[in-house]
Amino acid sequence: MNAVSIFFLQAMLVVALPYLLWRGAGLQAAFPLVAVQVLAGIMLGPSVFGQLAPQGWSALFGPDHLPMLSGLQWLAVTLFCFLTGLHLREDAATTHWHDTLRISLGSIAAPFVLGGAAGWWMIHAGWPVAGEQANPYWFACAMGICTAVTALPVLGALLREMRLTGTPLGQLALRCAAVNDAWVWLFLTLVLLQQGSQQGAGALVIGARAVAYLAFMFGVVRPALAWLLRRAQETELLLAVAFFLVLASAFLGELAGLHHVMGGFVAGLVWPSRAAQRVRQQLEPMTVVVLLPFFFLAAGLRTEISLQEPMTLWIAALSLVVAVAGKMAGVALPALRAGMGWRRSLALGALLQTKGLVEVVVLTVLLDARVISTTAFSGLLLMALASTLLARPLTLMVTHGRLR
Repeated sequence: MNAVSIFFLQAMLVVALPYLLWRGAGLQAAFPLVAVQVLAGIMLGPSVFGQLAPQGWSALFGPDHLPMLSGLQWLAVTLFCFLTGLHLREDAATTHWHDTLRISLGSIAAPFVLGGAAGWWMIHAGWPVAGEQANPYWFACAMGICTAVTALPVLGALLREMRLTGTPLGQLALRCAAVNDAWVWLFLTLVLLQQGSQQGAGALVIGARAVAYLAFMFGVVRPALAWLLRRAQETELLLAVAFFLVLASAFLGELAGLHHVMGGFVAGLVWPSRAAQRVRQQLEPMTVVVLLPFFFLAAGLRTEISLQEPMTLWIAALSLVVAVAGKMAGVALPALRAGMGWRRSLALGALLQTKGLVEVVVLTVLLDARVISTTAFSGLLLMALASTLLARPLTLMVTHGRLR
């Protein structure tokens, strides 16, 4: 087979496998599509496919055949981050933020503190979890953010599948996830600035570039977009402008010393809120079903799971306990103080266990920044998958299936 035929065979497997598992195996009744896509990425990686059929895996996904997939992976994750920004823009006018902020603070603080403590213990216990650029403080912070993540787009999909989007519980969950996502991206910005300063560029230079980039996007691009979209509503034009904005913002973000994922996210934040839902509905199906599996394949290829080396599984188990317990406690306690009953408070904590896409992006950035090791990446990816898979059954369990 030549390079072109190998590419299309890769694409067939990467796109079809997760969707066939989700629909054909009946997994859609229990799990969101994104969780199955993460699982399929791991299955196509060296830990499963590579172990079962080493020669076939090398022929399809060996190092010589991966460069042709790189562009699709970068585009997929950048578009996803754009969609995440659009989700936040849609929620910009939501009311009742007083209780939301209190619950969101708990949903971030409790798992962050517990995750940070677990990360600190891992370092001092000699676990191979820290990257080359990480000291114990940075790794503890990285563990804290990984256990505190809630993925807004994945939560939105889960709520639609459970028919909870229009309920007070669903709306509160979405608002809490929006605050959580904003905090996650702020932390990622700090990580990227720290990475740039350690690679030779001064922290002040990187910071100045980032400030100039953000000032240009919010001070120039945002009002220009608002002016343009008031005068042009054609779907084709909206899509063309959106794609150009995403690509240009990713390019400028890379030049500024940030990451292309940050460029995609900022592009979503500067998009006018009144046009956010329309563009998202046009781009989301293609991005989620067709493009994102290529990004999950990239994550799966970097994931190594072996029963002979159980450290990955120990990291996954410890971080999962910390993430679930911290999120449940951090959400339920302030929710009870806000007047919610035990059942709905625990259900809210269970819903906010969704990590999925945002967690994979966070882990990828942390691994590229050499803050976490490949062993920690693999273990935390398994934690994110398990946490996302648990969200729906855990919600139904704590409510005995009665949410309305």
